[in-house]
Amino acid sequence: MTALAPHSLDYRQQAPEVAARFERIKQRPVILSVKDLKKTFGQNGSTRTVFDGVSLDIHRREFITVIGPSGCGKSTFIRIIAGLDECNGGVALLDGKNIGEPGPDRGMVFQGYTLFPWLTVKRNVMFGIEMRGKGKFVAEAEARQWLEMVGLSKFEDAYPHELSGGMKQRVAIARALANEPRILIMDEPFGALDAQTRAQMQSYLLQIWRKVDITILFITHDLEEAAYVSDRILVMGTNPGRVVEFIENPIPRPRSPAQFVSPEYLALKMRLEELIHPPVEVEEDKLPVVKMTSAGDDVE
Repeated sequence: MTALAPHSLDYRQQAPEVAARFERIKQRPVILSVKDLKKTFGQNGSTRTVFDGVSLDIHRREFITVIGPSGCGKSTFIRIIAGLDECNGGVALLDGKNIGEPGPDRGMVFQGYTLFPWLTVKRNVMFGIEMRGKGKFVAEAEARQWLEMVGLSKFEDAYPHELSGGMKQRVAIARALANEPRILIMDEPFGALDAQTRAQMQSYLLQIWRKVDITILFITHDLEEAAYVSDRILVMGTNPGRVVEFIENPIPRPRSPAQFVSPEYLALKMRLEELIHPPVEVEEDKLPVVKMTSAGDDVE
């Protein structure tokens, strides 16, 4: 794509290789189908609509991020997909089957570290495998394969409190993937990490995703993160929550930090900013004028 100034590049404009990639994605089976999903809280005339009319189709091995202002229902939406909450209308289908209670076909990674602190790293990953009825020796062998996948083989006998935040999340990802789910649901998984570790975890996640037959549904507040990791970005609005736009990411894969200054990235980031933070006229709050000192000059 010709390098243009950010303001002159339409965020929907795609390089030929990106357009071809999306055509290939559309040929894959739809793994998750959501139609007119609705969620309300309350009863007896005092209900509050969290979101209404949410519809989308996600294809196998897609990486989808969901962004939107606080209160738009992002976390509630994925809790319904995970089977942790019920909807009040519409339907959510995984592989054509209605989503009810939680199941091994959906893995979940939260922002908080949800590892069992009394178990070693290896035993944490083995837990779900053994719960599926596999014997100890098989579970141990599979757990080691997943730990090798996430680069933590040397820490299989460590306990969670001995790991850094990023390492804990890699164990959580390995534990979720060890159940061989159809879709991996991630709710702000890197939100508690420092900026450097977060960037490293984004890279790790993309490397893992390329090696595993998994579809990812990823919640984030970070627009840069959404632009870096996703195939498509679902932008939700609020009052009530709804789909504002479903954007095909124009940034070519494989991604690299250098693309954060590319015209495609800057145009996409500008569009996401417009959708999430639309310009509004806000009067500046002014404090009472109380001068406590006289320094001989004034600051602006």
